[in-house]
Amino acid sequence: MLARILTSLALIVTLLFQNAFVLPARHAADVQLKAVLVADIHADADPTRDRSNVLRQIFAAMGKTQNDADTLVMAGDLTNSGDRMEYVNLFNALNLYGRFRDRVPEIGNHDSWNHSDDPDFAEAERLFKVFCRRNGVKTDKVYYKKVVNGIPFLVLGVEDSDFKNPYHSDEQLDWFEAELNAAVAEGRPVFVICHKPLDYLGNAAARMEQILTNAAEAAAAPIVYVCGHTHDIGSRTFRRPNDYLVFLELPSLQYTYGGGLGFVAEVTDGEVTLTGMNFLTDQPLDDFEYHIVY
Repeated sequence: MLARILTSLALIVTLLFQNAFVLPARHAADVQLKAVLVADIHADADPTRDRSNVLRQIFAAMGKTQNDADTLVMAGDLTNSGDRMEYVNLFNALNLYGRFRDRVPEIGNHDSWNHSDDPDFAEAERLFKVFCRRNGVKTDKVYYKKVVNGIPFLVLGVEDSDFKNPYHSDEQLDWFEAELNAAVAEGRPVFVICHKPLDYLGNAAARMEQILTNAAEAAAAPIVYVCGHTHDIGSRTFRRPNDYLVFLELPSLQYTYGGGLGFVAEVTDGEVTLTGMNFLTDQPLDDFEYHIVY
């Protein structure tokens, strides 16, 4: 009970003062966009647990060393089970420690689970939308478009509570196809945020791959599909089936090799650089830096 009261008070304070002490981003002048990319945060409802402490340490480190980032992208599994207090603790940690002013959250399978073997997806969706609003994203669906420094982020979301087999409606896929084609026509890089890799998307996999492939054939700049879910880093992390389609499979921010792993994306004129990072140590990950020249 005391923990709930304290976290509720912290939520009120951070809502009032979340931007008060955050300095404007100041990255290199030739960098059009710098984005921190993380996935599988798995925030806990208990702020005193070890993994809550690990998250605070990670966000504190990121808040110091990545404070020139334009946005923080969270590619699904924000929480461990879609619980309200998990969202509250994540929000407080972001504001008190990470303090990224701009955020791009995405709903993952754990966020749609909502503490049950028979999940209430309507409640899971409501909680996710509340979290989006708290982070400056206004959307009436679990999928949306956000533009940061002229670069579009197309954020997809599971629309049913089947924990193992995500459902993406024809309406969502139609929306995605139209938005992706429109973004590609502008000639800029596009980031697609979808928690699960293509081969985990169930019935949506074939059409999603076709949409991406068709768009890449017309593209003049990279389409970067950012996902998570598998938690690992290794042979699946980076794939580039053609010049303008890139798949980046993020490790778990919470669970991979002690925590703190993710990527930094930088967009300059004619190049997208993806750099694997251990944010706890502020060190790049050996063999996980990719340059996509266009």
